[in-house]
Amino acid sequence: MFPFPSLARLHQGKFLLNRLGQRARHVFAGLFAGVLCAGQAYAAPSISVLVAAPTGIYQETADSLSQALKREGWKVTVSVPGQAPPNGADLTVAIGTRALEAALAGRARPVLSLLVPQLSYEQLASGQDQVTALYLDQPLTRQLQLLGLALPGVKKVGVALGPDSRSLLRSLQSAAKSSGIQVNSALINQGSDLYAALTDLAQDSQAFMLLPDPMVAQRSMLHNFFLHTYRLKKPVLAYSAPLARSGALLALYSTPEQLGAESAAWMRESWARGKFNLGAPRYPERFTVAINRTVASSLEIELPSEDTLTRQLEAMQ
Repeated sequence: MFPFPSLARLHQGKFLLNRLGQRARHVFAGLFAGVLCAGQAYAAPSISVLVAAPTGIYQETADSLSQALKREGWKVTVSVPGQAPPNGADLTVAIGTRALEAALAGRARPVLSLLVPQLSYEQLASGQDQVTALYLDQPLTRQLQLLGLALPGVKKVGVALGPDSRSLLRSLQSAAKSSGIQVNSALINQGSDLYAALTDLAQDSQAFMLLPDPMVAQRSMLHNFFLHTYRLKKPVLAYSAPLARSGALLALYSTPEQLGAESAAWMRESWARGKFNLGAPRYPERFTVAINRTVASSLEIELPSEDTLTRQLEAMQ
């Protein structure tokens, strides 16, 4: 027969079991707290997308961005200026200048700007904390590189600069050194000065580069701008698909799909420990080349395919 354990030994065993139970409970509580904290740190963020208008490239960019983020379980809401944005969003994405103005007027931070040119962004948001951008326009060096690839004989390019874009003069000279293409510039103070400036630039320039300056590229003057450069027999590099259709020989730009996908990737990379750290404004890495073949034929210019130019330009980045 097995002897009955003494009363003292029974009490000792019960005490040890209680101690083990307490330790187990502490370990379990610690593990649970760790899992809970980890879940909070990596919870899907909430994104408030503000579009300047629910149409055109603004809505297309918003759709591209929303689709990319929702596939990963992120919460995305879309609104327009004037509507009450959702409370508690981790990031506000402002698509278009009007949307950026509305976002900056509010208190929500951080803010990511899309579809706004560098010049306009700097005027609106320069020095503001927790505000950044993926610019609408392309780097100046990349634009000159495209001209060199498409038109190897072009060594001098004319650029008309208005009151806003004249601040780019130093950057243009730096891009000229990097690309090996000389940039001739003319400063204009009012729209009526543009045609005389283009005529003067044409004497020592083989092509023009059109920048998104509010005075130089104002909608009411674009038709006459392209008509005048056509009469001067000088090809134009512009910064959007509509400008290529309107009369520019070449256009270098990022599509709404490219901007949406690239900004989504940037946001994913910058989301850590429950907050965004997007950093400084940047130019888009993804881009598209467009050619107006009608203009090319009229100017008797032979060009490679758009795909060929895109691949060559990508290899230079």
